[in-house]
Amino acid sequence: MFGKKRMMVPLALPLVAAYTPEYYDICIVDEETETLPTDYNPDIIGVTTLAATKERAFQIGDIYKSKGISVIMGGIDASVIPEEYLEHADSVVIGEAENAWENCLDDFEKGNLRRTYKADPKNDYEKPKQPRWDLVNMKTIFQVAVQISRGCPFNCDFCLVSNIFGRKMRYRDIDNVIEEIKKLPSKYVFFVDDNLTLNKKYAYELMVKLKPLGISWACMSSIDVADDEELLKEMAESGCFNVLIGFESLNHESLEETHKDHNRGGEKFEDAIRKIHNFGIQINASFIVGFDNDTLEEFDRIFDFSLRTSLPNVNLHLLSAPPGTGLNARLKQEGRLFKVSENTRVGFFPMIHYYNMGQIDLFNKYMDTVKRLYSFDTILKKAKTIFSNGTFTRPGTQISFLIKLRLIIIIISEFIFTKDKNKRDLLYFFIRLIRQKKIAIDKAFSFMLIMLSSHRQVMSNIENIENYRSLIRENDIGPWKNKNISQNIYE
Repeated sequence: MFGKKRMMVPLALPLVAAYTPEYYDICIVDEETETLPTDYNPDIIGVTTLAATKERAFQIGDIYKSKGISVIMGGIDASVIPEEYLEHADSVVIGEAENAWENCLDDFEKGNLRRTYKADPKNDYEKPKQPRWDLVNMKTIFQVAVQISRGCPFNCDFCLVSNIFGRKMRYRDIDNVIEEIKKLPSKYVFFVDDNLTLNKKYAYELMVKLKPLGISWACMSSIDVADDEELLKEMAESGCFNVLIGFESLNHESLEETHKDHNRGGEKFEDAIRKIHNFGIQINASFIVGFDNDTLEEFDRIFDFSLRTSLPNVNLHLLSAPPGTGLNARLKQEGRLFKVSENTRVGFFPMIHYYNMGQIDLFNKYMDTVKRLYSFDTILKKAKTIFSNGTFTRPGTQISFLIKLRLIIIIISEFIFTKDKNKRDLLYFFIRLIRQKKIAIDKAFSFMLIMLSSHRQVMSNIENIENYRSLIRENDIGPWKNKNISQNIYE
């Protein structure tokens, strides 16, 4: 949409590069934006991966190991099941790479690589090295990632964060963070911390120092950020335009089931959303369906809630159980996991046997719901509510003339020359607001493009729906509560 191939690259790549000795010639390759040069023969290759990309990581490892090149793997999934990755790599770095990566390279140079490397769990994080963004082709990237903290005090059953980084929060020196942001190759920043505002004192100090930098930024936070309206004001004034909040469920029993008892529901959710919107900050709302207390009715509840509260950006996921989580351990013991390709672990593919819902029924209801969420009649209804009160008037960071021209061409072609009346009405609605100075131009256009992108993604998934259904039917046994199947079927 913005003339870029990807929103951002994994922070791990430029960060690990920063901890590599200067006498190494380093090349970063992100296969989302470029082709891996298989004719390139480095001395050593490092691969960072998630569960959804592990199959490709294994292929890369096999390619380079066959050439006699040392292969090191790391990342969340490799950290929790290193034995699988060691079948395709010489070594695995478990957990945080700082210190462990340097030790790994030292042993590599001595010709004495160990099978695994693990950093000190009390790894100092106050003043980390600055990521090597100079090694990333920023012509293909829209924004950059920044991390200010590690750890999570909560212990959600489906999440890996506290298992990997610990439950004790570790924060960077704020001046170290600001120095990094000043040197970034983009004015668009995403703070990848799971909860940027958990430490309110730190957050206040950070906002004050962000204000002079002129950046536009987004982050993740918990819903209780709405309890501090002064902090919301500081966030907005320092450039915050979007907050991702994990609501996870509107079912109180499901929140208790997954140990996310720090969340609140009902009217408190609605009041919090109004407060955040009133400061001109959009919300990216994350929901999960598939807990043992959930039924198919959860989808309608979430859809109705998003309409009532004008939440256009809804990340709706089906519950998964990544290795290393408490949920995975429990479901494995119950025999409710089955082997499917890990690259389907992308949020909308059923990965477990659900207690109250069959997989195909769950999938069909999911696809129907996301289609409704990102239809332009729904988007138009929400836009009229969220933007009409004139709270989104603060402009963001200036973009180049070429990107502006590109955006105008896309908006004309997609929102004027269209058969969808709701798309045209959305454009005319924003034009009226812009003329009335009730919304900043960039806020209006970026909203339209984000919604267009989400709509396209949903329709792309729908085009492949029969392929997905055929895969799901191979494993579907209906609601787990109705079955009594022996464990060995899933092994």
